[in-house]
Amino acid sequence: MPRLTHQHIARIAEEIGTLAGARVKAVHQENEHRFRLALEHRGARRDVVLDLDPDLPRAHLAEHIAAPGAPTALAHVLRNMIQGAHLEGARALAGERALALTFSLAGLARTLWFEGFGRQANLYLLDEHGVVRATPRGAVAKARAASVGTHFAPSAPRADEGPPEPVPPEPVPTEGASAEVEALVQTAGETEAFARRKKELERWLKTSLSKATGARAALEQMLERAAKAPELRRKGELMRASFHLLRPGLAHVSVPDHTNDPPTMVKLDLNPRRSAGEQVAACFHEAERAERGALEARARLPAALEAGARAELALARLAALRDLDALALLEAEVGIAKRPARKAGQPQAPATPWRTFCSLDGWAILVGKDARGNDSLTLKKAQPGDLFLHVRGGSGSHVIVPTPRGKSVPKETLLDAAELACLYSERSAAEHNEVDYVEKRHVRKPKGSPAGLVQLAMSKTLRVRRDLPRRERLRATPSQPMTGQ
Repeated sequence: MPRLTHQHIARIAEEIGTLAGARVKAVHQENEHRFRLALEHRGARRDVVLDLDPDLPRAHLAEHIAAPGAPTALAHVLRNMIQGAHLEGARALAGERALALTFSLAGLARTLWFEGFGRQANLYLLDEHGVVRATPRGAVAKARAASVGTHFAPSAPRADEGPPEPVPPEPVPTEGASAEVEALVQTAGETEAFARRKKELERWLKTSLSKATGARAALEQMLERAAKAPELRRKGELMRASFHLLRPGLAHVSVPDHTNDPPTMVKLDLNPRRSAGEQVAACFHEAERAERGALEARARLPAALEAGARAELALARLAALRDLDALALLEAEVGIAKRPARKAGQPQAPATPWRTFCSLDGWAILVGKDARGNDSLTLKKAQPGDLFLHVRGGSGSHVIVPTPRGKSVPKETLLDAAELACLYSERSAAEHNEVDYVEKRHVRKPKGSPAGLVQLAMSKTLRVRRDLPRRERLRATPSQPMTGQ
């Protein structure tokens, strides 16, 4: 991080000194660290900026800007003591990053002492007796025995500052000293912005890599379970062929395997708490789940591997980046757009409490994110003619299909909405579900009921089976505005 040297401070002191006789018209505090003194000199106004930013403390002249409406408590004290005063001069402490601005007000002396000592930077307002009357950083002032009410003495150069920087043999021109400081500030700001954005992108890429690695591990486990599907089906067939041997309470049973010649006896593990029918059905059900899982894993595994490889490659490229343009290019390549800076005082836009999907027919489908989001979506966002869906027999998200007047929801859109109602519910893993659907005009919220709870009238029910390809398509389809409606 660049910093001001004592030579910078000396040049700034000379530049401010050219405004001797200027009158202090205003004093205000821009943020926690920055103060501005508006000086009027020969009908023109310039601001003296005194910034205590620990990363780059600085003092320089700048163009005048309007003061904010209400002063801070500290700025109010400064105004009381130096507003209306005349600038007598400015001097720098030899070999040190310290600057003293002297004023006179009704024959009384005032001194504004600036110390740009990195994280110990501070500002001290002294009265005519050299007593500290105000300081923004009390802890720093106390550490150097310069608290409010004490007599101020300039600090000697610190041991960790090193020897004074050599003074140039030729006089240094004062012209442009403040512009040089402002350029230094801009460079420091760009360096800080680069470091911040690089760190944010690194965190995002590491999260993406972690998600891709976790997805790959889960999908590989699904493939491993799928390898057991033939064994589970064979076990189910053996139990079905010897159904009369499956008595309740047994933990093991030996059944004949007639696929061998001569037949052999096979020992099978049982669940003592299940009936014979449940034992057989569980085997075939587990085998079917493993086979479906294999189909899903084979479809999703290439994307997970590709996402992990992309994140690893991007992290390697990020480590070698040294400039902001290259960083912006990498952000665009990985899909991270730079967010526009929010203006001071501008409220942050609240997040939408629902998700948006696009159906196969091009219709929008809205899904509440939580209980309060469900209420907001159904009771405030949805129109009377929109279609409302909710899974039966469990808690879950409200699903709304915005429906223009005179239009009917297409079949594929209805099935997509029903699948989303199942997916975003506590019954997302169930093989079969029933989904209630009705126009929003027939949805009522009972008085005093908790968030997300509603009652339906005149609803219809759609029985659906879990459709993994449909879920994957909906997940992969970005939200789009309604089209073709």
